[in-house]
Amino acid sequence: MILAAGKGVRLSPLTDEIPKPMLPLGDITILGNIIRIFKSSGIDRISIIVGHKSEIIQEYIKNSNFGVDITFIEQKERLGTGHALMIASQYVNSDFLCVYGDILFKEDFIVSMISKFKSSDSISIMALIESATPEFFGSVLVKNDEVVGIFEKSDNPPSNLINTGIYCFKKEAFSYINKTKISTRGEYELTDSLKMMMDEGNKVRWMPLGGKWLDIGRPWDLIDANMFFLETVKHYLSKDSKVSNDSKIGSKVHIDSGTSIDSSEIISPCLISRNVEIGKNSKISSSVIRKDVKIGANCIIENSVIMDGVKIGDNSVVSFSIIGDNSDIGKNVIFKSKSDESIKFEMKGKLVDSNRANLGAIVGKNAIIKDNAVIKPGQKINSSTII
Repeated sequence: MILAAGKGVRLSPLTDEIPKPMLPLGDITILGNIIRIFKSSGIDRISIIVGHKSEIIQEYIKNSNFGVDITFIEQKERLGTGHALMIASQYVNSDFLCVYGDILFKEDFIVSMISKFKSSDSISIMALIESATPEFFGSVLVKNDEVVGIFEKSDNPPSNLINTGIYCFKKEAFSYINKTKISTRGEYELTDSLKMMMDEGNKVRWMPLGGKWLDIGRPWDLIDANMFFLETVKHYLSKDSKVSNDSKIGSKVHIDSGTSIDSSEIISPCLISRNVEIGKNSKISSSVIRKDVKIGANCIIENSVIMDGVKIGDNSVVSFSIIGDNSDIGKNVIFKSKSDESIKFEMKGKLVDSNRANLGAIVGKNAIIKDNAVIKPGQKINSSTII
């Protein structure tokens, strides 16, 4: 089961017109990556809880060939993770795996988690990971392999273990989930359901999530997620691509069909999707370039995600940025990304500290940035904006 009904307000402007799980991750989406992991783990039946702009998710699944049986469960009111499973309880009558639809994690973990769960006497198993900043996530207190406490965000968390949003549940868990009361936040919290299970004598166990884990909750997290994805990229040069003999292509660069690269340098790791045009003397490094992108001559693209159909004019520099679908970046445009101080970013009407000294711009879809513009670090450019 994948929870994919939320709006992802903090990820605006990237989620203004698409659900958060549909954000790009390499050449697929966050949701597509989770489905792919499920399939490789031997899971052949998946329920996706949908809500916000559910038609986009359903159309994506319809037009993809994941090779698994996928059904949709609609959560018309988005009243929390517990509420999502309350709705699901009307359709699911078996033990189940539950994963939040906005996370990135190691591919081989699910198999070991399911194996442990099948041999366990617990009503649930949670995947946990150590965090240097548990105060931002809430924390989980454990004793040996058993969960003994689940705590909200606080300045002094009792543990540095945090909940990753990956669970296994016995079907009996639904009886507790359906009794969960609404929280002070106005939501039905799955963590409250787990506390109820423990209070009534059920064992909730945990296991460490090996490798990296990312909760994609803020725009710059999507940059990190794509950099994480690029770690898995292997060298691939499509026979249908056209790369000039004097171009320099790194050892971990994926170049898809219909792409043309003229006298440029692509530094590992990079993913260049289909039908991309890259002009002379440009340099691309540590970036994801999605389909139908046109990049002019003498451009520099680094540590960035360039979404479908973007145009970037000659002599432009894009650094540590995300450019939304079909945006048009003019000539000689500079996206600055470095600062001597931690860069602030406007989120939900407030300035939020990104805790980064390198952060460019987050640009929505269909934006137009005219020639010679200089874009400041941490700048938010809404969809269809003209600068």
